Amino acid sequence: MKQLTLLFILFSSGVAFSQQVLSFEEVIKRTLEKNFDVLIQRNNVKMADNTNNIGTAGYLPTVGLTADQSWTMTNTRQEFYSGQVNEKNGANNNSLVAAARLNWTFFDGFAMFARDKRLQLQEDLATVNLTAQMEMSIYQASVLYYSLQYYKRMQTVYEEAIQLSKERYDLISLRSKNGAANDLELLQSKLDLNTDSSNYLSHLNLISKMKADLALVMGEAGNLQFDVDDTIPAIPALNQTVILENALAQNTSLLVQKSQIAIIDQQRKELQSRYYPQLSFYAQYSATISKSEVGLLASNRSLGPGIGLTLSWTILDGLSNVTAVKNNKLQKENAEFAVEKQEQTIQTEVDKAWQDYTFSERMYRLENSSIVNTTEMFEIAQKSFESGSLTQFELREIQFSIIQAKNRQLTSEFNLRTAVLNLSLFTGDYKKLIP
Repeated sequence: MKQLTLLFILFSSGVAFSQQVLSFEEVIKRTLEKNFDVLIQRNNVKMADNTNNIGTAGYLPTVGLTADQSWTMTNTRQEFYSGQVNEKNGANNNSLVAAARLNWTFFDGFAMFARDKRLQLQEDLATVNLTAQMEMSIYQASVLYYSLQYYKRMQTVYEEAIQLSKERYDLISLRSKNGAANDLELLQSKLDLNTDSSNYLSHLNLISKMKADLALVMGEAGNLQFDVDDTIPAIPALNQTVILENALAQNTSLLVQKSQIAIIDQQRKELQSRYYPQLSFYAQYSATISKSEVGLLASNRSLGPGIGLTLSWTILDGLSNVTAVKNNKLQKENAEFAVEKQEQTIQTEVDKAWQDYTFSERMYRLENSSIVNTTEMFEIAQKSFESGSLTQFELREIQFSIIQAKNRQLTSEFNLRTAVLNLSLFTGDYKKLIP
């Protein structure tokens, strides 16, 4: 029994030994700074920002350099009408052709303007996806944080139950030595103490697993040397109408769907630009130098600039662009259907979440109508047992009832807080928590 008591002391003291206490704000801050899903979305925003420039949109010209140096050795025989014959074996010929050219498409059927808007919309979409990931990460961290608070408070109840069982075992053990209690009573009290200790250790194991999950969300997997603050914030009052209005206005999943429609619109304009001709301007400077041991010219050199205009117009492309425009219209129609479906889904999910909230609120009020003071009730039960007004079996039933009542009370509070978090996730109010 001394070993069991020592084990209990080690576990109850080791859980809080040299651990950093994290506030809710600190957990959220670490999550937003180190969560890998958030970091990935941040990089996606940076990539979209890098892509969103006038060069990608097509406003800028292109400048290129070309150079071609060739050496040939040929066997040549040339006969002219005059009767002259030029014949040479192993004739060496070399030529150099080099050019610097600027090409600028200054009219492409307005595609560059549509592409410019599409790139901005894609960057905005990446930002919305980042916000959505932040909201989800904050939601996960919040649920785990408040879960740890709930389990810590239940830990105290289990510790009190173990203390009561330990005192009962000691008392019956003393009575057994004096002949006032039989071996069955002693064995039962020891069995109850072992059961309470086992439940306590299982509870500590759940806390460790939950800490591991929270550490993973914070991007600090493997670091379990922390604890959560005991401060319990007040649960805010909510309004169903306001929640639904905010959900339809700023729900991130809905904003993503609407962004897709705007992007599809710009893609259609890009496709329609192919119906127009393209006008390009070019300017170049070229150099050609060649030498030949046979032929009409022994050497040739030409250097100089040049400018010009190019017009290209695809009159018929096998109706592929017409098909692409038609499919684009269908894609937009599907995207609009998706928005309508998402709006109905949000309304349904908000209604369900509100029902959970109202039910949890009623349960919370019911369970807190008579707040359970476990310490006081355990002390009363212990004194009643010591005075002989309670048998150990009655004491055990009271002990179990106290644990169940406290568990229901804390569970109702946690369920209500989770219901508030679920409604906040729909409305996008988590953005207020972002520093």
